[in-house]
Amino acid sequence: MKSLLDFELLNTFSTVVAEGGFKGAAARLYRSQSTISMQIKRLEDQLEVCLLQRSNQGIKLTSEGKTLLAYTERFLRLNNEALTALSTEPLSGEVHFGVPTDYAQAFVQHFIPRLKREFPELSPRITCSRSRELREMIKRADLDIAIVTGEAEFDNEETLWTERLLWSAATSLRPQQQEPLPVALFEGDCVLRENCLDDLKQANIRYELVMTSPELENLTAAVTAGLAASLLPESSLANHLEELQPITGLPHNRVLRMNLIQASSFESTLLVPLKNCIRETARSVMT
Repeated sequence: MKSLLDFELLNTFSTVVAEGGFKGAAARLYRSQSTISMQIKRLEDQLEVCLLQRSNQGIKLTSEGKTLLAYTERFLRLNNEALTALSTEPLSGEVHFGVPTDYAQAFVQHFIPRLKREFPELSPRITCSRSRELREMIKRADLDIAIVTGEAEFDNEETLWTERLLWSAATSLRPQQQEPLPVALFEGDCVLRENCLDDLKQANIRYELVMTSPELENLTAAVTAGLAASLLPESSLANHLEELQPITGLPHNRVLRMNLIQASSFESTLLVPLKNCIRETARSVMT
């Protein structure tokens, strides 16, 4: 009979991978580095495979390690669901949410009342920022759970909703008669800014940057007022679609994905019910 896998060892393995090494995992799990190393060795001995390659640059998963990590995530998720289903204690404590700035108002207006109604013992904290900054905060465990813009390199995340990205300009702008094309862009490290610039480059369209802003509302105002063209989520233009026109030569098949991610150290008994609450809110508001 084959031996059973130890969930504590699996959790340690998952944390080492998430932290990129033994030092970070030790700090997160409140163990010494030697204890973390010993636990990984025990897991490798039990499985009779090498899971991690160690070097001065950090760690790297072996092919066997990648296989185990996929199963580990499923094991831990099922473990969390079972604990939540059997728990008779109300969920309590502080939960730190991360929300993209452009969706913060909708999140606060619709999600927080639902959260307080379903989990009155929880104390929410909310940080609004750009998706890439929220990702870094999740990685550092400065946030528990966050909604972020999906990117190709993160292909295993749960998608909450999708919407079209539209290259648009006001009918008064007459973009075909303007050379270069006046454009409004998000400022800073932003996925949509990169998409805009990539599209313009691929289409070989000369453009003039006439406005930058970190706020979606400001860029929407620039487009609807006839100041500039831009690539924006369809939801931000929903009340102005009759006043807008597409930009010839630029793609119209881009899709924005908004994903849900969480810190690997997030309290397990809270994770499943909170994710369900967020899903239900996203379904009611964004669909």
